[in-house]
Amino acid sequence: MLEIQDMGNGLFVVKINMNEVLTLDVPELKEKLQQAILSKDIKKLVLDLSDVKMITSSGIGIFLNINQSLKSSFRLAAPQPEVEKVLELTKVTSVVKLFSTVDAALKSF
Repeated sequence: MLEIQDMGNGLFVVKINMNEVLTLDVPELKEKLQQAILSKDIKKLVLDLSDVKMITSSGIGIFLNINQSLKSSFRLAAPQPEVEKVLELTKVTSVVKLFSTVDAALKSF
């Protein structure tokens, strides 16, 4: 479900290895992300969305929670066109910074 990379200095890249983030998946995904943030002492996080082809509004809610808990040291990266459209329509991109690549998101810190 999650692939976690330590980039050093509290900066991590987490890739969601799921095609669809549906409402039923949200509680488990949220718990795994929160556990990773706490157990690995994540200070800055880039969430790689390159494998995600569809996401529900409850999945998007996770991003807003993480952004709040990391005090805006959170970036979304590499969304598929459909996911990017949903993020823009729901105005998530006005709160969470979105980048076309993981590298661009990492460089933004």
